[in-house]
Amino acid sequence: MYNIAYKAYRTKKLNRLHEMINISAWIWNHCVALQRRYYSLYGAYISKGKMQHHIAKLRKRNKEWTRLNSQSVQEIVERVDCGYQRFFKKIAIRPPKFKKAKNFKSFVFKQSGWRVYDNRLIINKVGSYKFVKSRNYADISRVVVRRNVMGDIFFIFTCRGSLIKFKRVGNATIGLDFGLKTFLTCSNGEEIHSPQYLKQCGKKIRAAQSNYSKKKEDSKNRKKAQLENQRLWQGIVNKRREFEWKMSHYLCRNNKFIAIEDLNIRTMYLMWGNKISDLSPASFITTLQEVAKKYDTIIQKVGRFYPSSKTCGCGEVNKELKLSDRIWTCPVCGAVNQRDLLASNNILSEGIRLYRTKHKTDFSGLGLKVEFCQ
Repeated sequence: MYNIAYKAYRTKKLNRLHEMINISAWIWNHCVALQRRYYSLYGAYISKGKMQHHIAKLRKRNKEWTRLNSQSVQEIVERVDCGYQRFFKKIAIRPPKFKKAKNFKSFVFKQSGWRVYDNRLIINKVGSYKFVKSRNYADISRVVVRRNVMGDIFFIFTCRGSLIKFKRVGNATIGLDFGLKTFLTCSNGEEIHSPQYLKQCGKKIRAAQSNYSKKKEDSKNRKKAQLENQRLWQGIVNKRREFEWKMSHYLCRNNKFIAIEDLNIRTMYLMWGNKISDLSPASFITTLQEVAKKYDTIIQKVGRFYPSSKTCGCGEVNKELKLSDRIWTCPVCGAVNQRDLLASNNILSEGIRLYRTKHKTDFSGLGLKVEFCQ
């Protein structure tokens, strides 16, 4: 399965979809409140089935809730349950919290309540909505109605079947080392720098936020200033996504095997803050993994505690190496190592070793070309 997003044309009818998203937020908050109340009284958790049964009863007595499809309401309960399960398994650091209606993003149609004809989505008892058909779709299994901070509505179709495959140019292997000054240092010696769109637009964002803070609360001018601020942030997100997709296609088109680090993004953010937000390595890795499926490219992660920057080619580990040391000399063999390039080579070597161990296969059988840059 794969997802395709289409932007809906701006019309007054979209207000109905905005209202439905707001109702979804109401149901979400009701479920979270029930879970918290039940835990405070009995010290237990309401199962997904019981919660869905209870919400279905409440829906019959609440006319506003009936504006949502019954399966859409069930999906909201499933989302709340998924958030709690992630918290119980210690994947998430906190349980689901209350959300403002304006910050709620989406609701879902499963098997019923919708039809699609050409570039129109017809929602039962709501209306017909035209969207920009930027690409073809086939065998749609569900539809997500989603809005962004600008108030734009997108229809995300989940289509059955295999992804559209792209032709790969080469069968090379590469290791990628993420950095702060150089976004990616490749094992073949190539350096890729991030545009850092947040840094580029820093003055404009500060001016827009200052303008917003000076406006009178609940005034029309304040809303206009807020919209202008949101437009700037959305532009940064769009530019960053374009860079990530283009770079992912470039890497996957030319390489059969890519080894990357399993980064601890939360710790990195605590240390470097907006610098990590601007580079956005987690978002890039997610995009790279998605594009790799289309090119049949292998993505192998290397453990975050592997000392890629400190391990010399002779095997010596320099435990005294500091983050500020960009070039260091091995005390055993005397080799002069460039920190980032050494790390990318070691990540590639470790990635190959992990892949061999996991799949119990000869790496050379894949017909790959392994190169290291010194």
